[in-house]
Amino acid sequence: MATPNEGITSVNVKAGGLTPEGYQLIADGVGWEPRTTGQARDLIINARHVVTAWDKGTLAGMARASGTGAHYAHLSDIAVLPHLHGRGFGSAILRHLLRLVDREVRNDATVTLHATPGTEPFYERFGFNPSATPFLMTRSRQE
Repeated sequence: MATPNEGITSVNVKAGGLTPEGYQLIADGVGWEPRTTGQARDLIINARHVVTAWDKGTLAGMARASGTGAHYAHLSDIAVLPHLHGRGFGSAILRHLLRLVDREVRNDATVTLHATPGTEPFYERFGFNPSATPFLMTRSRQE
């Protein structure tokens, strides 16, 4: 029987490393609406933090964070190529991104994200809770 991490020989999660072409590769791979190279570039440039995951030197996933850097942060574009789901890439990306965000936001800050329907249990493992707004999840640092 396969284990969740079977087949992973080299996972590298790091801050940065996302190009517009890489963004489009991941977005296309997970079925998001198409974005132009310019739109992808702007999303990357305007992010406060970008985290990428790599499998054997190949881009496997990404995530971005925006916000004030003190009182609020919003996580977005958290995605892993479908053939790598269940192998720990998403968890590694989210842990790395939350470490970056938690270093700069205040203890009373709120961190939010919009979860794709059905992924809420994944985010709950990281302290996120559903809100009154559909698919919006929040994480308070004071819990």
